[in-house]
Amino acid sequence: MEYKWKEATLLVSLLRAALGGETPLPPADTDWDNLYALAVQQKVEAMVCAALSGVQNVPQDVRARFLTAYKKEISAQIVRRNEGMKIFNAFEVNGIDCVPLKGWVLQDLYPNPAMRYMCDLDILFKPEQSDDVRRVLEALDYVPQELGGNPEVYYKKPIMNIEMHKRIVRDKTDYYDRIWERVVPQEKCAHTFAMTPEDYYLYMIAHFYKHFIGGGTGVRYVCDTHVWLRANGDAMDRAYVDDHLRESGYLDFERQVHALCGVWFLGETADNALTEFSRKMLFCGVFGTPERAADNAVRTAVQQMPGKSVRSKRLLYLLTLLFPPLSVMRDVYPVLRRLPFLLPVYWIVRGVHQLFNGRGKAKKLKQRAESVTEEDLKRNY
Repeated sequence: MEYKWKEATLLVSLLRAALGGETPLPPADTDWDNLYALAVQQKVEAMVCAALSGVQNVPQDVRARFLTAYKKEISAQIVRRNEGMKIFNAFEVNGIDCVPLKGWVLQDLYPNPAMRYMCDLDILFKPEQSDDVRRVLEALDYVPQELGGNPEVYYKKPIMNIEMHKRIVRDKTDYYDRIWERVVPQEKCAHTFAMTPEDYYLYMIAHFYKHFIGGGTGVRYVCDTHVWLRANGDAMDRAYVDDHLRESGYLDFERQVHALCGVWFLGETADNALTEFSRKMLFCGVFGTPERAADNAVRTAVQQMPGKSVRSKRLLYLLTLLFPPLSVMRDVYPVLRRLPFLLPVYWIVRGVHQLFNGRGKAKKLKQRAESVTEEDLKRNY
């Protein structure tokens, strides 16, 4: 379905109302099916349902659909809450150090925790306690799904998906690798910890950025940022936060997110750049889209090419597509591991293959590269 700007704008107004803002008056010609589909794509049906309780001109069938989704999320939230408490209590009893992450921390900052959709329960733990984590979770009837990597994943019917993180996020600093040095015990706990407000916000922005430059991100990340700043903004050491954002390269991105929160939730005016930023959030889905991921991947690749001008960077990127280095080619053509001097021959082989089988993909990559502008080189989001 092609989502419409008018309904997207109404969606933002409803999210603002759900978080305590003024209730909007939907236009008479609102495409309610489009609005509902957009809310489903963004996983904010429960928030919209709460906002619609004060709106008069909503078709009954539309209201019923949102109410059904809201009730479903309330039921799921009760299950997650009960299961989460069992897990954290069991970790506490068994001496497993952990830090709750993402939705578990953020849900209580919303007017109703059910407004904050959760797909997984994310928990940071110490890698050396992996065996203990498995023993405890299996005793609670969780089944290992993915072990050894990061995160380690466990599942329990009907809806509980647990992601146990050995580390939370990576950037060009080692700041997040040293998070255990700065966490503080939660009240009445010896093994369940929380990040400081500054560290949690830095983690939120880093995680937000990672998804944004991947496949893109949806409106929920903006809502999370707003409710976090509303609850903790005055308590944070802003100079400390800005220093670490600058060091990790996220400062410009955070400034744009902060400004978008002002536009969406505080009635501030958007310039053209913020309007475009808003469109990316509204039409990317909650976890982004493959198309956005491909666009961002090409833009990042062009940015990293040597050269000063966008034209030279684009040309070099296209040349690397035509003539990939040996390290890439030998994974496609294993014979080059033994006979690397045949690389020019296999460039021709690959070129012929692309001519007959991959022309469409090559053309798309070329178009994406040519769309990268000088302005893209100046920003990292």
